[in-house]
Amino acid sequence: MRVPFIYSLSFILLVLPAALFAAESLDKRLFAELRTINELRSKLVSADGEFIGELERERCLKASSPGAAPMSQACKEQSLRHLKALDENNRKSEGYVRKMVEGWARVYGMLRVAHMQCGLNSMNFEAVPASLRAQAAVIMKDSDALVLEYIEASESALKEDLDALDCDAIQSFTATVQQIIIAAQRATEKMR
Repeated sequence: MRVPFIYSLSFILLVLPAALFAAESLDKRLFAELRTINELRSKLVSADGEFIGELERERCLKASSPGAAPMSQACKEQSLRHLKALDENNRKSEGYVRKMVEGWARVYGMLRVAHMQCGLNSMNFEAVPASLRAQAAVIMKDSDALVLEYIEASESALKEDLDALDCDAIQSFTATVQQIIIAAQRATEKMR
């Protein structure tokens, strides 16, 4: 099922600056997650294009009026292929969105540890589990499993060499994340 969330998330990730990936001072795992999210965003945009293309393909006309000739076998087969293509594309898109949300859960988990290490308090990490639970409902994933992704990312980040963190880079990264959150909220409001 396509919901405004999918399109707003796709739009939002377009604003993620490429320069963010070039910084060397942030945790490598954090950047790996962001690269994965960006790759998934590209795949989602492509899948959305394919979905729209499939919707626009010429289809057989259904015999809907009384007395109309029944649909030919070739037309039935074409309609079935069309519906199957739409269904498959929809499944792919939902998978990409699910993986992106899981990736963001891990990013927030690692960022939470970075904030503790750097003494930053510019994000409300207390609200993250509730936000993840709401997103879990949209992507039809168990909310506890998504929150667990967040917790496990935090725990694994605690095992890293946190003394090597560049706190200025973390602060800049956080500002970018906050801009993405604001853009997401605005995009969602516009789609209502």
